Amino acid sequence: MTPHIRPIVTAAILLLLSASLALGASVSVTSQGNGVYTVQASDMDGVSGFDLVLNYDATVLASPSISQGALVSGAMFAANPNYSKTSIKIAAVSTKSFSGSGPIATITFGTHSGTGSVTVASFSPINSSGATVSGSITTGDTTSSDTTGTTSNETTSSNTNRGSNGTSGTTTTNTTTTGNSGPTYLGTVTMPSDSQSQHETKTPPSPAPEGSAKPAEAPTPSATEAAPTIETPAVNETAAAKTKKAETIATASNTAVLERFRAYKGEKTPAILIALFKEQISASFRQEPFVALSDGTTTVTIAADLSAESGGSPNFALNGAKLVSLRKSDTSPTWYIEALPTKGVLSASLMVLSENHVTEYPLTIAPAIKNAASTEVEFATFLKDAAKTPAQHDLNGDGRYDGIDDYIYAANYLARQMKAQTIAK
Repeated sequence: MTPHIRPIVTAAILLLLSASLALGASVSVTSQGNGVYTVQASDMDGVSGFDLVLNYDATVLASPSISQGALVSGAMFAANPNYSKTSIKIAAVSTKSFSGSGPIATITFGTHSGTGSVTVASFSPINSSGATVSGSITTGDTTSSDTTGTTSNETTSSNTNRGSNGTSGTTTTNTTTTGNSGPTYLGTVTMPSDSQSQHETKTPPSPAPEGSAKPAEAPTPSATEAAPTIETPAVNETAAAKTKKAETIATASNTAVLERFRAYKGEKTPAILIALFKEQISASFRQEPFVALSDGTTTVTIAADLSAESGGSPNFALNGAKLVSLRKSDTSPTWYIEALPTKGVLSASLMVLSENHVTEYPLTIAPAIKNAASTEVEFATFLKDAAKTPAQHDLNGDGRYDGIDDYIYAANYLARQMKAQTIAK
């Protein structure tokens, strides 16, 4: 290679390498036909969790269900098929990094009148420390009928031991995972919690292309039955290579105060709305203070009574908040988790994962606003004005006044009341 050519080639290689590194993990969606879509991830090395929002054409697609893909097998996986009328939210978090490329989810639409588009609206990956890593969205042909992608046949061992319920008023479902380990704190990933935080799913068989003799992919067993070991032929397969059986674990979600406000349709007075905050969320969990503002500086402490749990030490994962400290009582099975909610978030939660349960406890937080009421009279005036001119009382910027705005205002009112009481002491 001539001397004047070498620097040019070297620069070109470095440019291509830097572009590749900048791209990082990526996701794309491919149609398998018959209302089935595969969500494929690439270059997932170093990624330990992500949340993903997908939009779909509701004019031809309806009743979606989601199942976990092979690439994220063993991770804590949550899906909300009803995130909105036209979107789906998926999140996964693992104590071990994912590796390579492969399917992360399969979406099956129970009703479909054609091949509608399914596109990635957002993709937010994190590493094992909870820090955001580079991610991108790959735009491809979502109408292809024969895209299998790279499939991982390796069972990923995870130490996401899941927590207990122990209280009424929770929604319990089942899911599967593998592996076991000691206490761990996982990074921030927003797990779907609206309507259906953990969705029991079955993986439908992928339809083979028309005229092809290729067999359909074996379905994943349901969450309520043990997953049999599926032997996959391999060139260097040995008798020592065995697939671990998945354990069936129970998942419970407690109803957040925010959800109470969303559902409330009765008379609105300061006393009634304040009472919605003070009703107990769970007999096993307690947040102090019971309501806080996500102003970037205020922390909350969750006392988690895990006396009903058995087995090894629990694991904890925070969604929408950062761990500040974690300690266990010397005299009781209570853990104290101090967390700093992400600035401006409307909701966050603590996931407690133990031997065979996972429990989600929602934090009661709200973004800070200016000019919140400092007296009950001012609070009542806000409610009265909002009934007359609702458009002027949109606090979360979604273009309408509803229970979410009442929640934000009431939370700020209570936070001001508690601050005034602390100063008075």
